[in-house]
Amino acid sequence: MENDLARMVEYVNILSEVDTDGVEPMVQPVVSEGNVLREDVVMNGDARESLMGNAPRVEGEYFRVPRSIG
Repeated sequence: MENDLARMVEYVNILSEVDTDGVEPMVQPVVSEGNVLREDVVMNGDARESLMGNAPRVEGEYFRVPRSIG
């Protein structure tokens, strides 16, 4: 644990060398930008039939797998 703490302190010391003059502090980087994530759009909706076609065994709409607990 002592080694881990020493490595963390070394890392913080490296970070303290970074020139941050003129950089405004921020609490949350996306507040001023709003939501910059893409729209949530379904690209390839229901592929159930093709996926089930690749399964070695199916039962109705479910994959059939070997019992793992007796």
